[in-house]
Amino acid sequence: MNDKRVVIYGGSSYVSEELIKILSKDYSKFTIICRNKNYIEDYISKNNLQNLEIDIFEADLLDLEKNLSIIKNFETNIVGLIWVAGFTGNPDEEFNDIKKCKENLTVNFVNPVLLINKIIPKIIPNDNSFIAVLTSVAGIRGRGKRLFYSSAKSGMNAYLSGLRQKISDKKINVLTVIPGYMNTKPFNIKAPKFLICSPEKAAKIIYKSIIKKKEIVYINFFWRIIMFCISFIPEKIFKRLKF
Repeated sequence: MNDKRVVIYGGSSYVSEELIKILSKDYSKFTIICRNKNYIEDYISKNNLQNLEIDIFEADLLDLEKNLSIIKNFETNIVGLIWVAGFTGNPDEEFNDIKKCKENLTVNFVNPVLLINKIIPKIIPNDNSFIAVLTSVAGIRGRGKRLFYSSAKSGMNAYLSGLRQKISDKKINVLTVIPGYMNTKPFNIKAPKFLICSPEKAAKIIYKSIIKKKEIVYINFFWRIIMFCISFIPEKIFKRLKF
């Protein structure tokens, strides 16, 4: 088992839970940053993961200084970073509320970029090193219904593409993970079943993509086809669509 450490940002999500279980076969040390420390501790206990060395830190992504202080004390034996943190927000309120708009852009783009940049120097550059970040299909093309969320995720996709090029000589693979609908609780989106993925399946796909050193992976292949088609719709038509 690898004695290097994996950092997971957004540890209290369902996908993170599944990733911890899968990665525990290869790694014994984890650092988890989340909003609910008790939730993670209960999860570790219920799933008999006490044999792992897990450091848990509680922090809100809006609090940049607290997150920076946590990262400052990270050890330099990190082999991987998985970024799952984020939220969709309330698009109806955000359009006319500067504070809520700023919160969405901060949590989904600005602070993740600043914090990832700070973590990179602590990652050991070798053939197994990786950065995996969950973005969204919403970031492939702007959407009026998710205006600021899709803008932030689009920015994240661009950042990861540039980062991949920037650190290509450091042997740190950068993986962009593009999920569609995730079957998490609560889940109230009406969509065909083939467009919905479970956290268990998503975690397995992410893990396999990390092992295979992929650069980009869609959690659901159907979304790759859908977004490919959407990207070619002319703006004159796209602006009239209501999805």
